[in-house]
Amino acid sequence: MRFDLIANFSPGETIPWTRTLEMILEQCSLAEQAGFTTAWFTEHHFAHNGYMNAPPNPIQMGTHVAAHCKTLRVGTAPIILPDWHPLRVAEDAAMLDNMTLGRFDFGVAKGINERSTLQFNKDADRRDNAKVMRLYQESLEIILKAWTNEAFTHHGEFYQFPVPGWKESNRFFDPLDPRYHDEDGEYKAMYVHPRPYSNPHPPVWLMSNAPPTFKLAGERGWGVISMAAGPKATLACWEPYRQALSQREGREVSLGEGVGVCTAFYVGESMEEAVNTIRGPINAYYEFLGGSRPKGEWTKHGYLDVGEEMTPEDEDMDWFDFLNKRGIIVVGDAEYVADRFAERQETIGLDHLMLMQQYTGVPYEKILASWHRLFEHVVPSFGTQSIAQKRVLEHA
Repeated sequence: MRFDLIANFSPGETIPWTRTLEMILEQCSLAEQAGFTTAWFTEHHFAHNGYMNAPPNPIQMGTHVAAHCKTLRVGTAPIILPDWHPLRVAEDAAMLDNMTLGRFDFGVAKGINERSTLQFNKDADRRDNAKVMRLYQESLEIILKAWTNEAFTHHGEFYQFPVPGWKESNRFFDPLDPRYHDEDGEYKAMYVHPRPYSNPHPPVWLMSNAPPTFKLAGERGWGVISMAAGPKATLACWEPYRQALSQREGREVSLGEGVGVCTAFYVGESMEEAVNTIRGPINAYYEFLGGSRPKGEWTKHGYLDVGEEMTPEDEDMDWFDFLNKRGIIVVGDAEYVADRFAERQETIGLDHLMLMQQYTGVPYEKILASWHRLFEHVVPSFGTQSIAQKRVLEHA
């Protein structure tokens, strides 16, 4: 099992960002010792109430953590491409890839936050989903072209590079390089630097729960990370991915290869403590998520598995019971959490978990204690030992 983490912490109030950075780095350092593969950082803006207290710039956050951790990879989960200038992303992400000597995973998405995105780019208005999707896809195309072409050009719906009509007048560049300038000096192609350290570029990950996106990723050889869902809904995404990736690579790809699942969890000192601690925050968190999609895609109906119908019992459940019953969140004591992870591994081939504890109102000490229980009592049962455990065994 590959274990990754999202170390965001949502205190539900505005706290100094120096303290937030300490919390994130502490969790990442512990995860590195436990043998985790990657720390992923999401992108959120304008959190005036401390909710979703994630960094606004996941590339910067990854740079900070990578500078303090020696083996842990860092990833963006995701960069919201429509809200960024694609050439800036290409430059900044390639810089991080060089700074980490290739310990970087490049995750991207279209994004969902209608309130935030309008502040950055009017073309990225989420209320016109088709247009935003085109912008997102064009931005990713630009970044990959910039990384893999020494003489880079692009002419699309939203961007044209180089911008036409500019001529080089600085005689320092004489004679003009014909790859980048016409005879009259017009700038016709660009060199974007730095080049990525990874060859040809960092691993690309799409964030999605949609089968067409999984199929596209398989066709391109990219990874995909989704939010936890029912087993049938998960397999409905994984199977087209497996087929497309198998055809691309000319081999039989295993179901679950190249994909990961982002899962909210909590390991309590007992079942009772876990449930009592997390029930209220989970109910609030999923009400918040539902409010992010005014058309109702993220009501309870949106979390039903393929072919599953809402029962009166489901209607009466709060979010916590509804989701924990389905394994969409995994909250309990260490034995319960390990059993749920093993069950998904055995039934659908889940081999890559991205774990998060974004629970508003839960004291940080409890969040940290949950991580410690996970590292000590859950992770080792999947064949992953912490560095500290290995040292103890070596000197026993």
